[in-house]
Amino acid sequence: MRKFPFAGTKRFSLGISLKLFLAFWLVILTSVLISYLVTMQFRHSPTQEQANPQQLVLLTKYTQRLANKNNIELKAVQEKFRRKHHQHLIIKNITTNHIYSPRKRGWFEVKSYLAKHPLQNPVTVDFAFTKVTSSEPIVINGEQFQLFIANNVHRKRIVSLVNQLPIALRLLMLLTISFLACWLLAKTFTKPLIAIQKASEDIGEGNLTTRITKFDQRSDEFGSLARSFNQMAEQLENNITAHQRLLGDVSHELRSPLTRLQLAVALAEKNIGNDIEQQKHLNRCETEVERLDEMIADVLTLSRLEHNQTVFAADNTDLSALVTKVVNDCQYFATSKAVTIRLKAQENCVLLADSKLLSSAISNVVNNAVKYSPHDKVVSVELTQQNEQLMLSVSDQGSGVPNEMIAKLFTPFFRVADARDRSSGGTGLGLAIAQQAILFHQGEIIAQNQESSGLKVIITLPTLSKKNKSHT
Repeated sequence: MRKFPFAGTKRFSLGISLKLFLAFWLVILTSVLISYLVTMQFRHSPTQEQANPQQLVLLTKYTQRLANKNNIELKAVQEKFRRKHHQHLIIKNITTNHIYSPRKRGWFEVKSYLAKHPLQNPVTVDFAFTKVTSSEPIVINGEQFQLFIANNVHRKRIVSLVNQLPIALRLLMLLTISFLACWLLAKTFTKPLIAIQKASEDIGEGNLTTRITKFDQRSDEFGSLARSFNQMAEQLENNITAHQRLLGDVSHELRSPLTRLQLAVALAEKNIGNDIEQQKHLNRCETEVERLDEMIADVLTLSRLEHNQTVFAADNTDLSALVTKVVNDCQYFATSKAVTIRLKAQENCVLLADSKLLSSAISNVVNNAVKYSPHDKVVSVELTQQNEQLMLSVSDQGSGVPNEMIAKLFTPFFRVADARDRSSGGTGLGLAIAQQAILFHQGEIIAQNQESSGLKVIITLPTLSKKNKSHT
């Protein structure tokens, strides 16, 4: 099935854009709502209602006690009333409109209302945070006064307390709430982006082990982005490490044949005139050049496979016929070692494959088994089909491989025993090329020691025909 690399990115962009829009919209709506509630408190209009009977009885008692008295200390009366009844007694000079009220924040609205509105009859005025009940006018100290009792109102809404604050403080509170909400929202979105930016800079400076560990557990798009970044960084580290290792291995492997080639050339020059010795050294030069050419070709093949630069000429291929041909070709080399290749193949094993590339991979595995098989032994090649998979196993009767080294068999230039393997003439790239070719066909290749003796390499490939692939 063909993949479109930008489809996931488009969905990601749409998702994060929608979430950003909803988040900021929610913050704006919340700020507007808070502003509206606070503004409504600013515009609270006192309402008059029927006088509270209990407050009216208390006012009547005090008006009778204070009426027509002289030398009365109004502040002392107010303080005594507050201590005794836990309420405030407000006194208004009707002649001068001077209001004697508690010196507390929020009482300016009460004083202003009582000064502007003459309340001739007993009523109760409902303010935002208190209710004030008025009395009949009385004469105290030779002047006309009016008494008011103000009791605290315990409302269930918190916004009722806002009205007691100064306007400047209310505005500051509104700005603070909206600022904190927007700041927290901004921090939520910018922290992951800053972390990703810093990690990108670290990788750009060569620190390939950098990972984002703080946000990769999140379930939103930022968590997905952090995990994608970590996956990219890991793949980049593996690729660069593999390239560095391959470069070092190539340099090391090229040094030996080049040294032998230089030595052979020097000996050939030294033996000018001695045709027999000179020809021997020239033949050695030809051998080393062939080895260099083979190694360079293998390195280029491996590099193309690792970077998916090989042209995949896929077609329906009968794997049983292909394996039979490979075994016949390899038997020519096996005969020189008195090794027999025994083939057991199921017929009509069709798959979608590049026959040339797959043939090269299988040939490398079979030749490797022949190379390390003792004389007069048998290499077994078996091809079977199970469900939707083809399984090809290649077994030899050699000494096997130490268990701790099996995982490294498909590493470029890896040799279990350097001295023996170098003498065999191999480049150490055969199994690495075979692995990349099998992976190129969406298959799998593994190696394992047999219980008796020898090594067994198992190749698994999907039975996907060209006709089936066209419908996926």
